[in-house]
Amino acid sequence: MVSDTQPSQRREKGALLVGFVSLAAAVLAARGSPPEAYELSIYTGTPPAFWLGIAAALLVAVFVGLRAEGVPRRLALVLGGIGMLAVASLPVLRSYYFYGAGDALTHLGWAKDIAAGKLAVVDLLYPGTHTIAVFLADATGIELARAMLVSVMAFTATFLLFLPLATWAITRDRRATTLAALSGLLMLPLNNVSVFDMPHPTTQAIMFLPLVLYLAARYLTRADRDEQSVGTPTGALLAVASTAIVLVHPQQAANVLVVFAVIAGFQLLARVLGKGTTGHRTFALQAGFLVGVFALWTPRHERASGASSALLNMLASGLQLGSETSQAAGSVASVGGSIEVLFVKLFAVSLVFCALAGLLVLGGFWGHTERPDVTAFARYFGLALIPLFGLLVAYFVVSYEKLHFRQLGFIMVLVTILGSVGLARGMDLLSTRFSLSSGTARTLVGVALVVMLAASVPTVYQSPYMYQSSSHVSERQMTGYESAIDHRGSVPFVGVRGTGERWADGVLGYEESRERRLGTGSLYADESNPAVGENFTGSYVARHYADRYLAYTDRVRQQELDVYDAFRFDEAGFRSLDAAPGLNRVQANGGFQLYQVNETR
Repeated sequence: MVSDTQPSQRREKGALLVGFVSLAAAVLAARGSPPEAYELSIYTGTPPAFWLGIAAALLVAVFVGLRAEGVPRRLALVLGGIGMLAVASLPVLRSYYFYGAGDALTHLGWAKDIAAGKLAVVDLLYPGTHTIAVFLADATGIELARAMLVSVMAFTATFLLFLPLATWAITRDRRATTLAALSGLLMLPLNNVSVFDMPHPTTQAIMFLPLVLYLAARYLTRADRDEQSVGTPTGALLAVASTAIVLVHPQQAANVLVVFAVIAGFQLLARVLGKGTTGHRTFALQAGFLVGVFALWTPRHERASGASSALLNMLASGLQLGSETSQAAGSVASVGGSIEVLFVKLFAVSLVFCALAGLLVLGGFWGHTERPDVTAFARYFGLALIPLFGLLVAYFVVSYEKLHFRQLGFIMVLVTILGSVGLARGMDLLSTRFSLSSGTARTLVGVALVVMLAASVPTVYQSPYMYQSSSHVSERQMTGYESAIDHRGSVPFVGVRGTGERWADGVLGYEESRERRLGTGSLYADESNPAVGENFTGSYVARHYADRYLAYTDRVRQQELDVYDAFRFDEAGFRSLDAAPGLNRVQANGGFQLYQVNETR
């Protein structure tokens, strides 16, 4: 693949030295910059030295990984993987108290309930990530909130490691494996609409998927060296992994079940037609095992059957085609943005890989791939994508809970693998059909990957770049809510946009939070007297929200003023809260504000 000359080897070693030194400097820079307060963007809050070091490390990883072979190539891929893991683990490196100001706080509450013995593991639909965090906190003595962030880091590492390993198990092709490792750095499953780099079980299940696919590929291709009288080591590990993904999140386990069922069904059809020529091991036993685990676990939980029933009922009641998308477009336009530009930011790179994957799948069905295993897996995954995309369309049609974006996250794991193999075939095509040297073809692919990395890294986290505020949760925010809850008596809370219910989940634990019903509404969502726009004044709040506490964090204020450009809540309105009769600020710590609202006449 590369020249064996001494100068070339020295350049590769020198580049790798620069890359690893840059990575070490970047990690140290991030480690030495803990946040002093809430950060609206983790990108601007992190020192430029980190981003410069990571950029150098990823550049070295891409070009040395594509041009070298042997140990230098493997070191380059390790460099790239650790570099992207550092990016995806910034909340841990920079000692964030927590990251995830929505669903993640509720998951923290469930973890607290499990740790306190208030919630049995078997009573939670998806206890996998919560249980891992509880064990980690108990074993190491770290705070549970931090343990959850570390567990997210571990799942991300699993994704980055096993995506190329799964590709290797399928192709036995070093170029495709290298491109899969580099494509994994794009983190295409993350879309920050419904798949996030934070404690979020459906995301962790998606990050776990490459391990399942790796074991499935090894099982199918009979990679075990020694056949056992009953079963195989890989088969046993695959059964464990299948069970694990059900416990991490059954929705994504259902998607895995679709893939397994398609593989088993395709094998059966091929044998009936007399075309089962790949020599793959029969997959019916593994598919049946996953069906059994899923059937034993999922129906026990009301949340699982409730989601399925809701989807069927919404489909039966008529189309609401993309209503959430239309609402999002209106919201983005109202703050001076463009939904088209946002779509390009979030999904342009994904579309490139979808095209590459589609071409490979078509080649697999037309028999235009030279390796039988590649042809077989292109057919397996290509057929599996049909029902997976069908479910995505169903979720989109009814606009149900943004589940179509969760579905897209799962699909993008398969697409990344297929697209990487397709990219390797494209590199061959550049060399043969367009008469380019292999070195030039690799350089062109490397440049394309660098451009896609530059487009993908800014979308790993929520930020103003995508018209969102960071989900950073500071210690002051949490202690502010904790103190307010401890001293509020029986007076309910009202928030600016949210009710504060998620914060109560994170502070008290889910069970106690929902029993006490602390949140009663928000200024934004109040149907009778919304305190937005010109009504967002202290006097208006005092007149219409008597006998309640108004609570908000510095995140809410910065989000409204700096991200949403004061569209609903402006600076003058926030200032007026301190001067209005009937509003008494009873708590403030720099990250949290609490006002007691007394009726004025």
